[in-house]
Order: sequence, then structure tokens, then C-alpha cells
Amino acid sequence: MFKDNIKSILSIHDEINLLRKIRHPNVLQLYEIFESGNNIHLILEHLNGKELFDQIKERGIYREKDAASILRCILNALVVLHSNNIVHRDLKPENLIFRD
Repeated sequence: MFKDNIKSILSIHDEINLLRKIRHPNVLQLYEIFESGNNIHLILEHLNGKELFDQIKERGIYREKDAASILRCILNALVVLHSNNIVHRDLKPENLIFRD
């Protein structure tokens, strides 16, 4: 169990270090981290907006031009991540927030 906790902590720190490297308008910005006891607190950029999933449910139908614009934003972010050897392993509309 102790080894699992160490692996989890190292994994979190690896992810934090990766987030610190990325500077792109389509990727959430990590500003700072604080550790207290067994907790790690991440200070992240504040976003006003909705998940893509909620937008799709509300809107229903997207024109091709609008869908292409959204996809372009997603792909631009993925290019930056992949160029830094980062793979987003949970890419889905619920994990994509678009600013108002």
C-alpha cells in the first residue's frame, strides 16, 4: 500500500511538472501548487464557460463552420501537448471547457 501511495504522489508530481511547461491559450494554465499534509492544492486559471458536452446538449445542432472552429481549438491544444510528449488520455466533451 505504501508503494502505491508513493507511485500516486510521483505520478501527480509528474503531471504537475508537465502542466507547468505548457503555455497556450487553449490549455488551462497552472499557476501554483501548495502541499499541506496529504493534500496537494493546485491554483489554476479561472475559466468562465461551459463544458463542450453541455453546449452540445443545449445547442443540439452545430453548423459546419462552428464545429470546425471548435475542432480547430482542440487540435491546436493537442498539437502543443503532443509536441511536449504529453498525451491527453481522457479527451471527451465533458473535459473541454469553452470560455464565454
